[in-house]
Amino acid sequence: MKPRFALGMLAASLLGFASAPASSASTTASAPTAVVAFQGYDDRLKAARAAVEAAEQGGRAEALKLASALNELGSVHVLNADFDLAEPLFERALSLRESRLGPDHPDVATSLNNLGLVYLGQGRLSKAEAPLGRALDIRESVRGYVSVEVANSLNNLGAYHKAKGNYAKSALLHKRALDLRERALSPTHPDVAMSLGNLAELYRAQGLFPAAEPLQARALAIREKALVADHPDLAASLSEQCELLREQGRYAQAGKLCARALDIRERSLGRVHPDVALSLLASAELYRVQYRFSAAEPLYRRALEIREQRLGRDHPEVATALIRLAALYADQRQYALAERTLRRAVVIREARLGQDHPDHAEALARLAAVVSAQGRHAEADVLLDEAFLALADGVWSDHPALVLAESVRARVALAEGNAARAEPLYRRALAMREKNLPAAHPAVARARCELAELYRLQGRYVDATPQFRKSLAALEQVFGAEHPELLPSLNGLAAISLTNGEQNEYDGYSKRVLAVQSAFLGPDNPVVLDMLERQADSYLARRRYVDARPLYERLVSGSELRLGSGSPAFEALLRKLAAIHQANGNGAEAEKLYRRVLALRESRPDADRDPSIPTLRLMLADLEFAQQRYADAASDYRFLLETRSAVFNDDNAQTGVILNNLGESLRLQGRPDEAEPCYRRAIVILRRTSGGANAELANAENNLGVSLFSRRAGPEAAEHLLEALRIREAILPADDLDLATSLNNVATERVARGDYQGALPLLERARLIVDKKPDAVQLRATVAQMLESAKALARSKAEQK
Repeated sequence: MKPRFALGMLAASLLGFASAPASSASTTASAPTAVVAFQGYDDRLKAARAAVEAAEQGGRAEALKLASALNELGSVHVLNADFDLAEPLFERALSLRESRLGPDHPDVATSLNNLGLVYLGQGRLSKAEAPLGRALDIRESVRGYVSVEVANSLNNLGAYHKAKGNYAKSALLHKRALDLRERALSPTHPDVAMSLGNLAELYRAQGLFPAAEPLQARALAIREKALVADHPDLAASLSEQCELLREQGRYAQAGKLCARALDIRERSLGRVHPDVALSLLASAELYRVQYRFSAAEPLYRRALEIREQRLGRDHPEVATALIRLAALYADQRQYALAERTLRRAVVIREARLGQDHPDHAEALARLAAVVSAQGRHAEADVLLDEAFLALADGVWSDHPALVLAESVRARVALAEGNAARAEPLYRRALAMREKNLPAAHPAVARARCELAELYRLQGRYVDATPQFRKSLAALEQVFGAEHPELLPSLNGLAAISLTNGEQNEYDGYSKRVLAVQSAFLGPDNPVVLDMLERQADSYLARRRYVDARPLYERLVSGSELRLGSGSPAFEALLRKLAAIHQANGNGAEAEKLYRRVLALRESRPDADRDPSIPTLRLMLADLEFAQQRYADAASDYRFLLETRSAVFNDDNAQTGVILNNLGESLRLQGRPDEAEPCYRRAIVILRRTSGGANAELANAENNLGVSLFSRRAGPEAAEHLLEALRIREAILPADDLDLATSLNNVATERVARGDYQGALPLLERARLIVDKKPDAVQLRATVAQMLESAKALARSKAEQK
């Protein structure tokens, strides 16, 4: 929102550059405006030099003709931004005219005007006001208050006051110039377009987009019709319209205008003209706000190089280019580089504009923000004191530089942990912006968001939430639903929702944050992938597997090259995705992922000493078992016991678990003779290592009992089945399905022995458990069938008696 020196307006503001006298007739209000061609620099320069040489031959008699020729040659140099070459020519022309025509002649005013504009172009503001003011006085006294010449002087003084940061005074002068030009010239005259554009630029500099846009649109329409397609003044309107659209977030439209303006200027002015630098900066800013940093930086650097080469390294416009480049560095968190760049801009502005200029204060405030970002808050406060001192008397109460300084001071106070000091500063910065800007203006929304974030950090969620929502709504209106400008508001609302336990709201805001980051940084950007992983982890922790799975799948596909397939971080993603497939009953997919992890780990030099490999192999064997691939499972269980005997020995409870699982794998293949020794050894190990009462021991006892029962080893089977039931009753909840399984198994053994009455209460207990478990379909059917059989057999036995 900070204005720049408007070098692009100078050429159109110079009066009397042609060889015709200054009093030549102007276009009348009713006359149509002809299409104006742009005469090339080289042709005009050659003709102007020839005119000067010819006039020099005439001696004193040709002094006025020489002054006009010098004036024309100087004007050509100004068109090419060669201000240092133009200055002595205008000074000489002024001296000749004053000596021949007197101090109050209109041609003297022309020379004064042109000399003042050269000082503006050089950034020598302290020298510009006097000749521009004197030119206006002469013209008003000679031509009257309603003339084209007076309008030109008003326009040029308006440019001076804008450069000084006196926006209100500049606006009054430009409005008066516009009124005079519309009355004295055709409403479609290029000079009218110039006044419209200058006034629009003033409004845009203050963020008054609704006031600026119709003026800018009208100026562009006039120049499109009145000027040839490659005229630099047309490029000026295109570039200014581009900046206006950019600040409103209308990037697609802005980009087309920026490209067209740059093309016109490069073709008509050459690749190293300062106006080309203006277009380069406009395009670079457009890239920066779209987070296309790599595209923006070379344009910033080229613009800076042009200005240094053509205007000098200490020109105020060089400082402006440095400040914009520093903003790019700050956006990329390259704070040390941004600081060095800003310090150079501060030195230039202080030397060329003075310590009390608002542009100098703006540079100090930006430097303070970067210094504070590096943790040097006390130093930032000193810089801000200097900025406020510069702004003390020279600007109105809500000047953009003052608003910036207030905002930065608030941020510094908050960074220092002084929320009490920060709050009134944030409130004042918001009030300043609301005073002159529309409610939906991005600057208002950003100030509102900063105040809301302060409230959030203080735990004042009731105050923070509506401010965040207002900010978000305003920014969405300007930038759309997927722009990085929305991130502070979305992150603030997400944080509040999470703190308040509003999980659905939190998920909604998190998804939007992710969508915004993905849209601007790309789906495989590290920032996006980190955010994606946090969201996926959140879903996984809450067992929302349906939501988590596609996120982890995207992470796996996008992170292998970035992280490296052998990195622990990539392995962690594979494991999490595998765990989701496993929880969803998709054992085949889970197994594929776990095998990828296993292959990665076994390929490392220290694989033999990696304790995670046996655990992973055990998990894979369990997956094979769950898929009823009992032969594969048995092979993997045996492999672990044989190759990792140092780990899986009789003093390790996990050995008992593996032996039990191996036994089950063998039994379910119809190999009970091989299975039962595994169960027995598992029971011995689990009793010794776990104190005799745990779920794994109960599993081994139960499985051995089932195997023995299947071989008609009734008494021994009953012993182990009863022991499993005893353990499970002691350690499991009363409604556990494993307990129901043991009740059913013991009851089944009793039924087989004819003890129907002993079986019935056990089966009734089991039925009560399984009826409350909707997922226990098979066990429920088994218990129901056994209960009916036991009842029928009990009745039959009673009847036989």
